[in-house]
Parts: sequence; C-alpha cells; structure tokens
Amino acid sequence: MKAHQQKELLHSNSPLNMFFTDVSEFPPHWHEVAEMIYVPQGSLRVGVNNEIYKLEPRDILLITDGDVHYFVPEAERTNRLILHFSMSFFESAFPAAKNKCFARSIWKESEAGVHNLLEEQITAIIGEYCAKGDACEIAMRARLLDILVLLARNVPMQPYSPQKRIRRLNRLERLENVFAYVENNYCSDISLPEISSLANFSEYYFTRFFKEATGMTFGSYLSNYRVEKAAQLLRDTNDTITEVAFKSGFGSIKNFNRVFKQIKGCSPSIYKKTISEE
Repeated sequence: MKAHQQKELLHSNSPLNMFFTDVSEFPPHWHEVAEMIYVPQGSLRVGVNNEIYKLEPRDILLITDGDVHYFVPEAERTNRLILHFSMSFFESAFPAAKNKCFARSIWKESEAGVHNLLEEQITAIIGEYCAKGDACEIAMRARLLDILVLLARNVPMQPYSPQKRIRRLNRLERLENVFAYVENNYCSDISLPEISSLANFSEYYFTRFFKEATGMTFGSYLSNYRVEKAAQLLRDTNDTITEVAFKSGFGSIKNFNRVFKQIKGCSPSIYKKTISEE
C-alpha cells in the first residue's frame, strides 16, 4: 500500500519554503503566505474561495495570502511542488508592495512567456534538490528569489489596506474556528444551528458566509471531510466497513456507502480492495 507523501525541501523556519506532496485530503484552509502550486504530471483540481481551477501537467497556480483553498479529492494521486513565501518578507525587499497582495493567477502549459520563465526556475529547484550538491539549499532559495522577481515584474498587485486586512483576518478566524471544530468533532453529529452559533452567525448568514468563502455548502464540506477520514481509515487500518462508517461520523451504513460513492466514484469496499492491491 502506498502512503501519501509530503516532503519538505527546505527545513528551517524561513519566509520562503517549499515541499513536494501527493496528499489529497487538505480541507479548506488558508495561510498568511502566498502559495504557488506546480503540477509536473497528472491533473489536479484546486478550489480557491468560490472557484475551481483544473491544473494539467506543467500548469502553475498562484494563490494569494488569505485565500481559502483546498484540493478536490481525486481517484489518482498527483504529486505537486508547493512554494510558500511571506508577503512581509517580499515587502521588506520591495517597498512598493507594502499593503498590497498579488492577484490570483494561473499560467497554463500552453502559454509561453511568464509560464516558461517560472517553470525554468521551478525545474531548477527540483534539479538542485535531486542532485543534492554542495550548497543546494542556498541555490534553491536563490531560485525562489528569482521567482519573486518574476512575480513582481509580471503579476498585478491589488491594494490591501491594514483595515481591510483586519476585517479579512477576523472573517478567516471565524472560518478557522469552524474548520477546527469539524476536525475535532466530525465523528459526532454537527448541526447547522450548532456550527452557526460557533461562528457567531444566524443560520442564514452562516450559510451565505461559508458558501462565499469556500465555494461549497457546509453540508458538502462536512461530507467531503468525513469521506476523506474514512478513506484514510480504509487505507491505513484493518477496520471493517461498518467500523469505518461510524468512526467517520456516518449514522448508517447505507448513507456512508451512498456518500462515499458519490464523492470517490466507487463503494468503500471496492476502494479498500483497490488500495490494497497497489
């Protein structure tokens, strides 16, 4: 059985970092850093706020800091390189960027220009990592700085006032509380009134708030989260289908089978059999 992998390429607490991963179970989340995703091969769907982006081989997606994003679960695992860089670090080197953020951008493999320049730096980073030569970490960081120069010269920046940032962080804090609550309580019943109260909203406004922030309803998010937890148990334990269903928060086997097949495209038993044969 193949385990999901996430391998950091740089190991220190740095304003610039990067890692390889094939993990698909990232629920909606956000960072105070910008994120760039590069797909060497395969395909990947990424949800950002209320939009879905389909990434094909060699596509590059830039997600600005504070954007809520997630990976849409796929039957096939897709390895990707993820770059994180702090906007405060960028501002210190480029004062014109103060109180601004990059516009979300996607570069398709079919495009030339900026895509090819970015990919050249990204593949150089991968090459340095694989070669593991002298000073490879310094070389990788240097390539990351080259990427920041390309972004500064080619990607529009949007005004981002301190007041707007505070409002956005307050909004994201409410969302983070919801994510944390689901993480800790997904195996129990979670009602709409309960989660709305946690976020300090009426049910009506919470429903609108969550859909606008994540692009999905809370019910859909909860079902996806539970199915990914169930898939993890099916991969990594010898629990029966019934045990997995109840440990994942499903109240009945019938509902578990229906929702799992709807999201994964196959029944839990077929999923477990397929994974065990890999």
